[in-house]
Amino acid sequence: MTKNFIKICLLLSLVGQTYAKREIVKISNLNIATNKDGGTTLGKLSWTDFNVDFGGNIISANNQGEPLNGSFSINDQKFNAKLSFATYKTELSVDNPLITLDHLHLKDAQVNFDKDEMSFETPSLKIGTNNTTVSAKSLKGSCDPKGDPSTDIDIVCLSNGDLKAQQAQLINDTINILTNSFKAYITPATIAIDASKNVFSSNGADTLVAKLKADCSNGIRTRFNIEDFISGCLKESHIALDGFSQIKEVPKLQLENKELANLQDIKYVKVDINENRFFLLSRIRVLFLVNLKVSGEIEHLPEDEILKLKISKAYIAGIPAKTLTLSILQTFLEEDSIQIKGDTIYIAL
Repeated sequence: MTKNFIKICLLLSLVGQTYAKREIVKISNLNIATNKDGGTTLGKLSWTDFNVDFGGNIISANNQGEPLNGSFSINDQKFNAKLSFATYKTELSVDNPLITLDHLHLKDAQVNFDKDEMSFETPSLKIGTNNTTVSAKSLKGSCDPKGDPSTDIDIVCLSNGDLKAQQAQLINDTINILTNSFKAYITPATIAIDASKNVFSSNGADTLVAKLKADCSNGIRTRFNIEDFISGCLKESHIALDGFSQIKEVPKLQLENKELANLQDIKYVKVDINENRFFLLSRIRVLFLVNLKVSGEIEHLPEDEILKLKISKAYIAGIPAKTLTLSILQTFLEEDSIQIKGDTIYIAL
């Protein structure tokens, strides 16, 4: 009976219930694996140690090092768990990220929640939702709950958190980026990332970028929402990529006079956005070194899941700006996700 009570406590924390004020929650060797079966997410979980301290009421359980197991399903906001002879059912809030979950694999995670700090560590994490997969190797996180009693990791860490990973990768239909020495710093005002040895894979080519730094205004209000995130970045953001040391299968650049030029080297790319205005600066070699300066307006069309870039000014030593801008974008993004009409570029998200 004790083991099943502990399992229920764990599931309560996983689905984000906050009926009791959190003091200390520790979970060892937590493993979660899910898959999508039609419209239902099916999952299995296990752990070896579980300890809870709610205001001095201490509950702990282990099975002499052997894993404790459970299973669950998610369908139409309904969360159902089966824990030995016990069951647990609840309805998830519409913004709970578990609702859109396609797959989740978490290995040997160590989780520690207390009133002063929320921390977690795992050798590997892979999570997929809405055609996007995020993976991390040797992931560590430390977040400040600021007195919030919630056990929701995403809510706490998207306001005040530091994340580090030996490697991190983001893959969807538009972008495929693998980073090394990944770091993210999150405050209520800013989301910033710093990574090295970044590999962008697109259109059959791999581009190695030594340094990547970016920061956006933090537009996220509670849980992660792509529209809130993009809104913050369009309010103010800064992106810098430097040290383009290797490009495999160098793309061809089609100029307006129909001649082909080899895009041999990109020295750096910098993008600044302020109140939906963008400015791009790059120095590239197209037979010879040229400076590319592009400015314009950027707009998010959420109903179409598109970013719209309208070029207003360009300075590129006589080479059409939209062509070079498109070529640079195709270095990082899949060609099928980009369209250009006149002086406007559309990027599918």
